[in-house]
Amino acid sequence: MKRFRRVVQWLGLDSPAKQRPTWVCGAALSVTLACAGTMDLGVGLWESEANAQTKGPKVVRRAAAPKFTASDIKGVYFEDIFDGKVLAGERPANFGAAVAASAGKAAGGGGAAAAAGASGGGGAGGAGGWSKLISAATIEDEVKSLKQMVDKSVTTPTDFAGKGYKEARRNFMMLGMLFGIIGEYDGEVRWKPLAPTARDLFARTSSNAKVGTQQVYNEAKLRKTDLEDLLNGSLAASNTAEAKAAWGTVCDRSPLMQRLEMGLEPRLQQWTANKAEFTAKKAEILKEAELFVVMGHVLMQEGLDDADDAEYKGFCDMLKKAALEVVDAVKLGNDEGARQGVGKISKSCADCHDKYR
Repeated sequence: MKRFRRVVQWLGLDSPAKQRPTWVCGAALSVTLACAGTMDLGVGLWESEANAQTKGPKVVRRAAAPKFTASDIKGVYFEDIFDGKVLAGERPANFGAAVAASAGKAAGGGGAAAAAGASGGGGAGGAGGWSKLISAATIEDEVKSLKQMVDKSVTTPTDFAGKGYKEARRNFMMLGMLFGIIGEYDGEVRWKPLAPTARDLFARTSSNAKVGTQQVYNEAKLRKTDLEDLLNGSLAASNTAEAKAAWGTVCDRSPLMQRLEMGLEPRLQQWTANKAEFTAKKAEILKEAELFVVMGHVLMQEGLDDADDAEYKGFCDMLKKAALEVVDAVKLGNDEGARQGVGKISKSCADCHDKYR
């Protein structure tokens, strides 16, 4: 306050107007205008701040999303990687083998062992187990289908002596093989507790059904009843049956070859002849191909004919790998891949027959 009074006195604003110098009046006017300007500026800033607080949020304008037509993206992605123009070389027989090998290495396990497990190598069902070769659903469906075939082949002694015993031998052997797999299966599947008992019963009758005598017919009738009891859950299990199958006594090469012949030309070859057939029969192709996989695998087991012959085992392995290609192709919806796989199955059979028939 004292400083303000000194300024007023220095400017002469406290003296009468007539005694004030002209410059004092001008200075006073300047000070007055400056103060007024400062007040106007302060009011303006206050109004700007008030207006800013009352305005709504700022609208952000974004560019519209781009639109593309089919022609714009054509050629960016492959339309079909299995058309023979994109991928070079033969397709692996089983995609799962490479994946399992990579996973085994990443986890610190043996890549070779993981690959062998995925392809079913080693042991009866392979290091990866039977579940890598055939699904529980295929096993169960085939057992039910064989039940209907047995009902047709075991009817009367006369019909059985004609051609019925041959069909019965093949059907009972397939049942023995399937229950041998069930007994060793590394997953959930029906009839596992009864599998060793059923395997031995059907295998024995199949071995005896090389002739159509009355005695064999009577035995076949008992197995027909046993199969019905098994499906109904009333078959009694044997305490002496081993869980691990002795494949040389369960299966015989001749009936297995007959079953392969039944499944190749009238089934797999026709079902993969064109895209329409493939689409309509995908479920049947998958089931039949999985059966081919396990039949090719069983043919190499110890105790079967020529299972110790490296060249023969090579043909069996070719059959198995080609069938796995068909399985993979069905799962991918690749009709051309399935057709090529079936062609390889046919070639492996023809090459083997040229050498061993």
